[in-house]
Amino acid sequence: MRKVTSLLLASSLVMGSASLVYAETAPLSATPTEHSHMQKRPHGAPEMMLMKGIVLTDAQKQQIHTILEQARQNMTPPSKADRQAAFDLITAEKFDSAKAQTLAENHATLDKQRMLSRLETDNKIYNLLTADQKKQYQANYEKMKTFKQPAPEGESK
Repeated sequence: MRKVTSLLLASSLVMGSASLVYAETAPLSATPTEHSHMQKRPHGAPEMMLMKGIVLTDAQKQQIHTILEQARQNMTPPSKADRQAAFDLITAEKFDSAKAQTLAENHATLDKQRMLSRLETDNKIYNLLTADQKKQYQANYEKMKTFKQPAPEGESK
């Protein structure tokens, strides 16, 4: 009986170690929760996709870090007063379109400022790149332009 038990234990150890070796060398497959369309879809913000495949020097990385840090410091988050005004409009008994219009205009102004700041930051980063890196950046842009977004679920073509 001891021989049978030790044989079973040894064979299970061998099979377990063989599966570990296979698991280390086998490519990772999609998890059951992922869908086929998710594997084809690029992830990340568009400006990060444009930088994909570009190898930066340590000096460039440091300069980009500095530029992004400056941009972060210059950002203005939405004020508590604006959030409270939006909440008050939503929960009011009667909708005040004049206040809503004023709030929307304030938001549009802030959005415009954020967009201008982001474009300026992206321009600074682009101008740090070498000629070859700029070609790769532009090639990434062309590739991104041809990417077709999948239609939202429930929407027919």
